Amino acid sequence: MPKILLVTVGGSFQPIVTSIRTLQPERVIFIASDGDKGSKSQVIGEGTPCEVRRGTEIIERLPNIPTQVELGDMPSGTLRDRFQPNRDLILIQNPDDLSECYLKIHQCISQLQQTAPDDKILADYTGGTKTLSAAMVLAAVDSGISLYVTIAASRENLVKVERGEATRLVDTSFRFQG
Repeated sequence: MPKILLVTVGGSFQPIVTSIRTLQPERVIFIASDGDKGSKSQVIGEGTPCEVRRGTEIIERLPNIPTQVELGDMPSGTLRDRFQPNRDLILIQNPDDLSECYLKIHQCISQLQQTAPDDKILADYTGGTKTLSAAMVLAAVDSGISLYVTIAASRENLVKVERGEATRLVDTSFRFQG
């Protein structure tokens, strides 16, 4: 069964790369903030927009996420075009507005459930603002899709997930059934 992965994008690209490599979806949809300082640059930015930091020091610059995980290196039509920016990038104007985030994510999931009913839809809420992540969790639970989080094996950095992380399925069996 083909898999479609929705990921929220924030300041750190590493957990998203880990999630994509672990879950190996046929298609990835990125939910990112728009604007000059938005996280969209990690998805569609030219050159080397992804930065590995140690504190405030940039220790390495890498290409955008789709390039790193080779989503765009397929001939057109191969593997159902794993990433097309005009189709697979959802831009959020205000990543701290729960209503905007939830509505855009829920609409995307609903559309996928209608247009690709045989595909398995997955969501990883690791990246992005707390509000964007919360919206992803709410929309995924409301839609009944599998939910994942990418966390460090031992969480020593409380600011962000660092290298050495693993992607895990989240138990959503608690869902309200009323």
